[in-house]
Amino acid sequence: MDTPMIPILLERIEKLERSNRRLKLGGLVLLVGLAAIGVMGQARQPQTVEAQEFVVKDAGGVVRAAASLSLFHDGGRVSLVASGGRGQGAHLAISDAAGKIKGLLLLNPETVGLYMSPVDATGPPKAPRVVFEVLNQGPGGFALYDRNGQTRARFGADSDDGASQATILDATGRSIWKAP
Repeated sequence: MDTPMIPILLERIEKLERSNRRLKLGGLVLLVGLAAIGVMGQARQPQTVEAQEFVVKDAGGVVRAAASLSLFHDGGRVSLVASGGRGQGAHLAISDAAGKIKGLLLLNPETVGLYMSPVDATGPPKAPRVVFEVLNQGPGGFALYDRNGQTRARFGADSDDGASQATILDATGRSIWKAP
């Protein structure tokens, strides 16, 4: 071998060694990056999804559903629900610790009403309750019910002709006082 070739070969070997080190370092960085991505993929999924709004739209962009808002008290039961929909209409329900709805504001195609009861404002009217209701057909008024679900007083435009009146009823449902 020629003596002048030796420096050229040494220079080429040094370049190869530097290139080899860079290749090893790049491979190590790539391997660590892939391992990190794999570990992140194994991480626990979040238990809570947070958003300002959740809306479901059909293919044409028409809103078909929106999530309701439910607030919970310390016992874990729902104490306030606000929702809207076509079937039952929009409503705001307030419940006690046992889950019984004590107050209900309802807006639907037939009526707008406020229902309050110390027992259950949504069940059959076999409990004391106060009802303020306006039907979309026109008549509406305020009614008080006793603990047996019997109407005891009505105030408002609840007669057949839509005229306003006030009526007090006895325990059997007969009118004992009426004005006008």
